Amino acid sequence: MTPEVLEGIILHGVVDRSQVRAPPPDQGSARPEPDEVVVFRDFFTAGLCFPLDLVIMDIFRMFTVYLHQMMPTSFVRLNLFMWLAKTGRVVPTAEAFVHVFRIHY
Repeated sequence: MTPEVLEGIILHGVVDRSQVRAPPPDQGSARPEPDEVVVFRDFFTAGLCFPLDLVIMDIFRMFTVYLHQMMPTSFVRLNLFMWLAKTGRVVPTAEAFVHVFRIHY
């Protein structure tokens, strides 16, 4: 993500300036600090927003995945689940996510 693209995301209120940084121009691959995560621009297009709901972090832990391993379509599914749960006034949980999006044979 270039500094210009990052500035646009900040101006649209998707992230707070204090929580993000663009990689240096000479850095070819991501090298996050110990308490940082890599986030791709397409994730925001697919619906990612911060701060993450605690249920989303529980889902990541349940499946042993990290933010940088996700695909943009994954955030569409997570957003759909959260929207359905909150619209139906159901408390969203990681276990409920598993039941809603399990594979049907």
